[in-house]
Amino acid sequence: MRPRPAVIVLGIGNPIMGDDGVGLELLASTRAARPDPRIEYIDGGTGGMELLPEIEDAERLLVLDAVAGTEPGTVVRLSGEHLPRLLAGAISPHQVGLRDVLAAARLLGREPRAVEVVGVVPGAIELRLGLTSQVSRSVTVARAEACAVIDGWLAA
Repeated sequence: MRPRPAVIVLGIGNPIMGDDGVGLELLASTRAARPDPRIEYIDGGTGGMELLPEIEDAERLLVLDAVAGTEPGTVVRLSGEHLPRLLAGAISPHQVGLRDVLAAARLLGREPRAVEVVGVVPGAIELRLGLTSQVSRSVTVARAEACAVIDGWLAA
């Protein structure tokens, strides 16, 4: 068994589906802003159960993804008591897979001690490369939120 990193940052999304790729864009931006050997950055793409080994190795898991909402470009941060609501509904095209992976990790007794989600409400999820302007402008704000989560965890 490999040692568990202090923080795993998991980007989820499909870059050929427009704003659905925001999680991966945010992953790259956050990695550049917070290079640290205690952090493992993982491109989860559109993965499902194959992400279980990565999830169960996490002490603290930060998920970066597109999240459901009404105003494209809105940055959303969910943790604590808001996570059950996240996992109960499909707020992301990948949500069923993430919910299943976290449930499997729980059944194995290997779930992360802490899970937070930072995401951006997409404007267009359709076959196309690149983010819409509203979502692209929000990456900087979302990166700041992601870095705040990471900084808090590493300081603890």
